[in-house]
Amino acid sequence: MPGDQEWRLSLYKELAARLNDFFAVFTGPYCLHCDRVMGRLPEAREEAFELVDGVYPGCCHRGAGDIFRLEGQPPERCRLAPEIVAGLKRERAVVLREQGTAAGGSYTIRLHRDRSLLTGGHCRYFTPEGCCLGVLKGPLCIDFVCPPLRRDLLEVCGGEAELIGPENDFLNIYRTLASISWDGRGRAENEFSGFCRRLSRLGSLCRAFLAARNQVTLFDFFMPTG
Repeated sequence: MPGDQEWRLSLYKELAARLNDFFAVFTGPYCLHCDRVMGRLPEAREEAFELVDGVYPGCCHRGAGDIFRLEGQPPERCRLAPEIVAGLKRERAVVLREQGTAAGGSYTIRLHRDRSLLTGGHCRYFTPEGCCLGVLKGPLCIDFVCPPLRRDLLEVCGGEAELIGPENDFLNIYRTLASISWDGRGRAENEFSGFCRRLSRLGSLCRAFLAARNQVTLFDFFMPTG
């Protein structure tokens, strides 16, 4: 990767790191209890299932981590820049070697509607401890928030949809990644700064929301047990 392009990968990883921190603080339990969260979807009754074997991976299905498309962007900007993809692949190979065990796996569910069995596969970076990629996650992994979580975040910010971003582009992350991939450094860093401001504001709103309700996480408030 040309030396004068390394800033693109660095900026990508910084964006992923900031999102990882946000999700760890505010929304982690949504992923840990994916089956309960899915129960809030309109189609939940039709798609309800029970886990028969393995670990249900939530959004981390086979192939998810290797998708480098930037959905909703113009054709000439709809993928990560080649130097970012090459850097991610290079550093991922090191992670996979260092962890020493094969990631991924499979699971089996039984659909309630007809009692049929379905088998699926985990993303190859999915481990019993969760994703092993850290800041090396793919665009889909750092952009996607499920509809129930998005609705809860909209309530947290008082319906400020322009802050949360479009349904398929949380915080306008794909737009930011397209800029990091294809724009000059100054313009890309300016777009990144805008993303950081949006994320910081959302974090502040989450903290205020939780403090006012004496809750630790959004999941505790929106999906209490008992």
